[in-house]
Amino acid sequence: MNKTLILVLIVFSQFFGTSLWFSTNAILSSLARVHQLDSQNLLANLTIATQLGFIVGSLLYAFLGLADRFFANIVFSISIVLAALANASILIPNLNFPLVFLFRLLTGFFLAGVYPVGMKIAAYFFPKSVSSALGVLVGALVLGTSFSHFTMSFDIKLTWEAVIYSSSGLAVLGGILILFLKTPPKENIQTMKINTLPLLFKKKKFKTATFAYYGHMWELYTFWAFIPLLITTYKANQDSLLNSNLLTFMIISIGALGCVLVGKIAVKKDLAKITKIALMTSGICCLLCPLSFYFPTYIFVPYLMIWGISVVADSPLLSTLINDTCDPNHNGTGLTISTSIGFFTTIISLYLFNILLNTMPIQYVFTCLALGPFLSVYFLSHNNSDPIV
Repeated sequence: MNKTLILVLIVFSQFFGTSLWFSTNAILSSLARVHQLDSQNLLANLTIATQLGFIVGSLLYAFLGLADRFFANIVFSISIVLAALANASILIPNLNFPLVFLFRLLTGFFLAGVYPVGMKIAAYFFPKSVSSALGVLVGALVLGTSFSHFTMSFDIKLTWEAVIYSSSGLAVLGGILILFLKTPPKENIQTMKINTLPLLFKKKKFKTATFAYYGHMWELYTFWAFIPLLITTYKANQDSLLNSNLLTFMIISIGALGCVLVGKIAVKKDLAKITKIALMTSGICCLLCPLSFYFPTYIFVPYLMIWGISVVADSPLLSTLINDTCDPNHNGTGLTISTSIGFFTTIISLYLFNILLNTMPIQYVFTCLALGPFLSVYFLSHNNSDPIV
C-alpha cells in the first residue's frame, strides 16, 4: 500500500478516536442540566475520569503486551469501538454522577488501545522518519481533542446529544478505517514476557526519555482542560467579545501544526535540542500568564497561539525518543507504559490545579504548570553519563 495512503488512514483513525477524549468538555452545562449533576468541579472530575481510565487501561494493555502480542490494527479497532460505545452511554436518560463518571472512565480505558497503539503502527511503517510520522499522528490527536469545541463554537443550535453522536460515530469509522492496514506481520508478534517492563526501565536512556515525557504531561492536559476557563475569565475582565469555544479550538488545534513541523525538522536536526526549545517556550508562556491579563486582545490571542503550539510540539519528539530507546520488538509496550505513567501525572496536575483555583486567580494558577516543562528540560540536559541521543 502507498505510504501516503497508509499515513492518511492512521491519521484519520487517530483523529476520529481522540475526538472522544474531550467530547464532554464543551457540553458540560447541558450535561449537568439533563442529568441534574452538580456543575461545581464537573470539568475537573470528568477530565480526571477519562485520564484515570486511560491510566488503568494502558497499565493493563502494557502488562499484557497487547500491542506487541496481537495485530496492532485489530487491537486499535476493537478498542476504539468500545471507547465509542462508552462515550455514547452518557446519552442514557437520568444518569447519576457515579455512572457518568464510570462511562467517562471506560472511554479513557479503551482509548489506551488507540493512542499508543497508533504510535506503534506509525513507527512500524515509517522506521526512518519516526518523528515526522508521530508529528502527524499527534497532530491528529490534537485536532481530535479540539473537535468538540469547534462543533460548539457556532450558533447553529447543535444539541449536546449531536456532539456525542458525532464523536462516537466518527470513532467507529476510525475503527473501520484502521482495518485496511496489516501491521505488524505475524512473524514480528511477540510472546508475553513477565519481565518486559522491568527490563525496559533498566535502560537509562529509556528512563530519561520517559521522565521528560512526564514533565511534558504535567502541563499539557491541564492546559487543554482549563484554557476555556482562562479565556472566559479574560473576557470578563476585559469586557471582550471573544468566542470562547472557537478560540479554544484554535489554540488547541494550532498545536497540530506545531507537531507536524517539528516532527519533520527533527528527522534531520538534533532531536533533543528541538525538544528542549519547545519545552522552554511553553514554560515561559506559563510564567507570563499573570501578565497576559493586561494584554490587549490582539496580543493575548497570539500569545495563546504560541502557547498552544509549544505545549504539544514536544510530544511527538519525546515519543520518538521513547520509541528509539525501546527494544524494537517491544516498542508498543514501551510507548504504552510511558503514556500510562504520563497520564497519571496529569491526574495530579489537574487535581492540584482545581484546588489552587479556590485560593487564587486562574492566571496565577497557570504559572504552576511551568514546573513540568522545566523539569523535562533538566532531565534532557543532565544525563551526561548516558546521553539520550
